[in-house]
This record gives sequence, C-alpha cells and structure tokens, in this order.
Amino acid sequence: MKTFSRFLAVSGTVSFILVSVFSIIFWYIFAKNCEDYLKLAGDAPNIEKADKFLGQALAHIEKENLTSGNSAYMFKTPINDVGIWHEQIKGAKDTTEDIIKRIKENPLAVSQLERDNALMKIREVVLDGSKKGTKVTLPDAITWFPYQWGMLIWWCMSVISAIAGWLLVKKMN
Repeated sequence: MKTFSRFLAVSGTVSFILVSVFSIIFWYIFAKNCEDYLKLAGDAPNIEKADKFLGQALAHIEKENLTSGNSAYMFKTPINDVGIWHEQIKGAKDTTEDIIKRIKENPLAVSQLERDNALMKIREVVLDGSKKGTKVTLPDAITWFPYQWGMLIWWCMSVISAIAGWLLVKKMN
C-alpha cells in the first residue's frame, strides 16, 4: 500500500505539472496567434490596420480548423458556437476588404464617417465590455478546443490523484 500511495502521489503530481504546462502552451499559442490580433483589430486606428490584424487572426483560426463546433462543456449555446464566432470575424474582415477595395478604386467614394462606422462595427464584433474592462469576444474554452473535455478530465484526474496520493502517503507515515 505504501508503494501504491507513493506512486499515486508522484504520478498525480507529475500529471498536474504536465497538464499545467500544456494549458499554458495552448493559451500562449492561441493568445499570440489569434486573441492578441483580434484585440489589435478592435483597437485599430484605421481600416487598413484592422484588415491586417483580422487577416492574421483568421489565418490562425482557419489553420487550426476553429471554424465549426461548439466549445461548451455541457449546454451548447450560440455564444460558444465556434462556427458563429468564425463567421462574425470573417464578416468583419469582408467589411474591411470591401472598404479598402472601394478606397483604391476611388478614394473619395468612402467618407470618413463610413470608415469610422466600420471600425466601430469591427470593435463591436471582436471586443466585449465587462466589469473588468474590455476583453476579446471568444467562445468559452476556445484555447483548448476541440480538446476541452480531454483537458478538463486530465485536470480533474491530476488533482484528485495527487491529493489522494499525498494524503495516503501522509497517512502511511
């Protein structure tokens, strides 16, 4: 029993460290390649920069196939629909592309008011206001999507086995 409790404690602790590292890696990759660009697009001072930032975020979204599915754990709500989120961002990108095309054809065809309204629309699509300030609009658990269930189970099993193992080790001493 002593060997089993030590094994459980050590394997649970190692698993906890690994799941923590993987969670940080998933978060960092998503933040660096998508979330930060969406924030920059929402804060962009002009249509051209917003278009560039939206393009970079969309490239990551499409490369990682974050274009359909639902990131919710239990109740599949529209707010967690990855397909809707992707289409919203794609729609914002289409808006910037259309305005840039019209500006190239005839710079006087697009008023400053229209440009500003487009930037406001983009801001509304990619950013949300909350009690903690402005944040990027994202489906829940998107950094783990489509592995959110696996990650949740891994977290739970790591914590449970580490705690149980160390409690058994302590009890055996």
